[in-house]
Amino acid sequence: MAIFEEKHFGNPISKELETYIIYNQSKGDIKEIAEKHSYNPITLTAIVRGNRNLTEGNAPMMIDLFRRCIKNYNSNQRTKESINELIQKAI
Repeated sequence: MAIFEEKHFGNPISKELETYIIYNQSKGDIKEIAEKHSYNPITLTAIVRGNRNLTEGNAPMMIDLFRRCIKNYNSNQRTKESINELIQKAI
């Protein structure tokens, strides 16, 4: 199943996706991914914040950002688990 379907184009991204991206992006992700797709980072930020619409043209960039956020989330979860294990050993 595709992340975005035809019905999503021409509209801002969902609030749920916006929140997920905001909380799981790392410093430099927006700039790196926007430039990879030949977009200005300000444009990608506007799409994430819901100030610009998702289009077929910018959807691949948003998919890359979403994938990066998933990677960041998973990395953060592993770090939290490691810290919790250290805390349990210290108690």
